[in-house]
Amino acid sequence: MKKFIIAFTTILFWLSGTAQDFDNRFYFRAGYSSPSWSYFDQDKDFWGEGTSKYGANFELGTIFMINSALQSKEMVLGIDAVFLYTNFNNFKYEDELGSVNTGIYRVGSKIGPSFTYSPAENLAFDVYVKADIAWVALIAPYEEKIDDGDDYFIDYLPVGFSTGVNFRYGMLMLGIEFNTISPQLESDDFEGYYFQQYIDAFNEEEMVHKKTKMPNLNFTVGLNF
Repeated sequence: MKKFIIAFTTILFWLSGTAQDFDNRFYFRAGYSSPSWSYFDQDKDFWGEGTSKYGANFELGTIFMINSALQSKEMVLGIDAVFLYTNFNNFKYEDELGSVNTGIYRVGSKIGPSFTYSPAENLAFDVYVKADIAWVALIAPYEEKIDDGDDYFIDYLPVGFSTGVNFRYGMLMLGIEFNTISPQLESDDFEGYYFQQYIDAFNEEEMVHKKTKMPNLNFTVGLNF
């Protein structure tokens, strides 16, 4: 254990010595994605007691620093562009009869303005707001295995937004982000039938809604160069 701590500390200090905070920062990161209980425009009472939720996400992007925008040695504006992200979330309901899963998948890009504050050498904080453009969003209900599903619901190019904060120390990058998007997820088998209509039917509401609300909270760790 002591050797591990020494090795980890050595690597951390090596990473911290390589950063140039106001240069463009290419980054990749991954982490845990927590879907909200308000998914599908519901509240926690909608979900059964045997329901669990989890998720994961990955991002590849660059913060383009605009050094001329602010005449400051500690602050800089920029454009944060995520060239590719992947996001997976799952709600799982289990009882004595078995389990039912709702798999939620997104692949897309994000872009928006960022503000970076560097109070000390090799240390920086980024705050950003981005447009979230999903190339594809998909929901696939299934039982035990993903290929158990009979139908899936899909939408192309819905747009949402995300906002978050990064903590950067050298090459190390930690982040927390809230994002939400509301795609119109249409059944692959039944044209004109949307996933939100399926959810509304449980509440005995009129099946007229097409958009499905999908808010997430993401926690990430990664590297920036």
